[in-house]
Amino acid sequence: MGIETFGAALRRLRGDMSIRDAARLANVGKSYISDLENGRRTPSLAIATALDRALGAKGELVALAPSAPDHKVLSRPGLKISEDITDVLSRIDRLNRAVSPEIIRQLRDNLGDIIFRYDQLDHSDLVPALLRQRTWIDTLLDECSHPRERQQLFEIACGTSGILGYIAVGRGRFPLARAYCAEAFQLGDFAQDSNLQAWARGMQSFCEYYARKYDEALSLALDGLAYANSGPQGVRLTINCMARALGKLGDAEGVHRAIDQAYDLVSCNESPKGLPSSISFECYSSAQIASNAATAYVSLGMPEKVQQYIKIALPDINKSESPWSRSLVMIDYAVSLISSKEADLQHVEDLVLDALNISADRPIISIQQRAMEFARLAAQRWGEAGRFSDIRDAIYAREVR
Repeated sequence: MGIETFGAALRRLRGDMSIRDAARLANVGKSYISDLENGRRTPSLAIATALDRALGAKGELVALAPSAPDHKVLSRPGLKISEDITDVLSRIDRLNRAVSPEIIRQLRDNLGDIIFRYDQLDHSDLVPALLRQRTWIDTLLDECSHPRERQQLFEIACGTSGILGYIAVGRGRFPLARAYCAEAFQLGDFAQDSNLQAWARGMQSFCEYYARKYDEALSLALDGLAYANSGPQGVRLTINCMARALGKLGDAEGVHRAIDQAYDLVSCNESPKGLPSSISFECYSSAQIASNAATAYVSLGMPEKVQQYIKIALPDINKSESPWSRSLVMIDYAVSLISSKEADLQHVEDLVLDALNISADRPIISIQQRAMEFARLAAQRWGEAGRFSDIRDAIYAREVR
């Protein structure tokens, strides 16, 4: 058997550790590690030493480096490995590898613009650009050594992955959404930003809610509150995540408490006017709190509460450019009318058909699920007297892809 090469030893010692983690520990690029393992590069003694220490190789990698002294000499206790000027200057060069501040600024601005206009954009058109941005950020991270710049890149990557996860939820692609949202949470941790981590937990909870895993949605929301620290994401987590999950679980008292908690938290944060982006890093608005409260009460079968909160939310929602928000609140209102003695069957059917038409060209899973729930509840009250087949046809004609 021949002598093991440096690359083979590196691959063996790395074991289950990812190339990315090994590169980060040794302060080199991911592609550099790959090149070493495949014999495309020869490590300097400094690199070999850094990798040896990072992987706990006890001198094994240093001994295999081409510039290493004799192995027996290396094994002497207390012997210091010398470096030449090239090793030191090479290390300085790696430490100084940076990304242009202008690139980071434009990436951040692009992400902010997507978030700001998210509720008016066609999400299918967004995905290719978001994927390119996410891939490029990984390349920049591989090349960048500056801690603050890496932190900024992690922040932008977190937002990018989170939005991709949110879009995947809307398409009903829950396994992919879970992966993106989990990645967003990890990137928020790398960015050392608890508000981003709370935001990512909100995305994860949102995913499980529409996957109909309400216990998991509630658990993620509660964990997210530990990261929110009474900050703006606490409002999203209590009203969009906790209150709605508790409604599906039939916990009326829990819903009341969550809504009260959301209003308490909003008083501690700067709440925007109108209907801001549904995926903003900032605080929810009054209209967003009210519309989510209405949805929670829909699940509990409390029509008076639904109508009370829709009345609060409706003026801002009607003025918004979000077709989804208008569709969802109309369906919630229609559901609240089903139990009314004076309910007009044709009126509630027209409400739902109009709601489906508003967002017909951009279907998402939330509208599909709520419209199907309306059809089920309405059929329970009126039997086959209504145009429920028309509503079902409209739902399936706008099937989420």
